[in-house]
Amino acid sequence: MKLDNKLVCHFSLAILCVSLTGCGTIPSYEDLGNRYVEATYTSTGLWEPSGHRFALCYKHSDFWHSTIWPDTLGIIATNGIAIFSAFVADDPPPPDWPRATHSRLFAVKAPELPLDITDEVLWRWSKQSGEDFAKILRTASIANWEQKNGAVEFLFATGTHKDIIMRLDWNQISDVMREVKEKGVVRKDRVQGTRYIEIVFKPEVQK
Repeated sequence: MKLDNKLVCHFSLAILCVSLTGCGTIPSYEDLGNRYVEATYTSTGLWEPSGHRFALCYKHSDFWHSTIWPDTLGIIATNGIAIFSAFVADDPPPPDWPRATHSRLFAVKAPELPLDITDEVLWRWSKQSGEDFAKILRTASIANWEQKNGAVEFLFATGTHKDIIMRLDWNQISDVMREVKEKGVVRKDRVQGTRYIEIVFKPEVQK
C-alpha cells in the first residue's frame, strides 16, 4: 500500500509533537512560512468547554520538526525570524503559587534558541523617551504586536493611562536579537521546560 506523502508527514509531525509536549491530541498545522509551523492542540472534556494551545514549531524536513515553544500567545514570522509572546515562570516563584507565570516577548531565528527581547526593547524605548527604565521594567508587559509598513509595532501595557508603543524595523529587530544573544544567559523555564536566552538587567544600572 502506498501512503500519501502529506499524510505520512502530518502523522510523523503529530507523533513527534505528542512526544515533545506531552499532549495526547493530534494537532492541526498552519504553515507560517520560513519553515515555521503553528501547531494547534484542541482539548475537549465532558464537563469543560474546548480549549486550544498554539505551539510554535520549526520544520527541519518533511518528516521532522522541533518545538520552539509549546504554548504561545500569537506569532509573526517573516525574514527568517519569528516573533511571539509566551508565558514564562516567575523568578523567584511566589511561595503560595510556584507555577505563576507572566507574559514575555520573544524572537527566534530557528534552529537557534529563542531570545527574550522584552527588556532590550523596553530599554531602547526608555532611551528614546527619557522615561525611567527601572520603573518601566516594574510596570510594562507586552500586550500586542503587529506588522505595519515593513516594521513591527509593539504595544506594552503599563497599568496606567500611558501605554508604551515601540516601532522597530527588521534591521533594528535583528540588532536587538544580536544584543540579547551576545550579552544574555541561557535559561530553562521551569513550567514549560523550554530553554531560551535572556539579558539580565539591573534596573538601577543603565547600559
